[in-house]
Amino acid sequence: MSLTRRGVAHLLLAATLGVGLASTHTGSSVASDDPQAFVAAIYDTYADGGLGLPLDAAETVQRLFEPRLAAMILDDHAQAAELGDAPKLGADPFVDAQDWDLAEIRVAVEAVTPDRAEGHVAFANFGEPKRVDLELVRGEDGDWRIRDILWQEGSLRGLYTH
Repeated sequence: MSLTRRGVAHLLLAATLGVGLASTHTGSSVASDDPQAFVAAIYDTYADGGLGLPLDAAETVQRLFEPRLAAMILDDHAQAAELGDAPKLGADPFVDAQDWDLAEIRVAVEAVTPDRAEGHVAFANFGEPKRVDLELVRGEDGDWRIRDILWQEGSLRGLYTH
């Protein structure tokens, strides 16, 4: 298996972001105690030709998603690797596509309760308008995590439960 330039860049970015996301209380760019800043920081990685936020490091997955969804993602990756197969998630969940060139990213987050919020992200991908919604929950540590990502035709949690 050979890596493309984009694949190598994703691996390097994952390593870098894994360290940064794990240290949110020490000045990382992801302020996970604020749901608006949490979602905005995720989408900042896609802006201006950015490489996005790969989910190939366990630390990153656990930092971004609530524990049950993180376990589903990681278990699926492990099972797929064991079988030499592709995981169920075949596209980037934050943009609902395998490739992207995002522009006009708009992030809005509204509180539902003190421990739940909804994120609404609109953007153009290769000029086509898209929308992704995120269900957010506050973890036991007080930081925000993603409970689910909803696309026009399905959801991340649904991918693993159906």
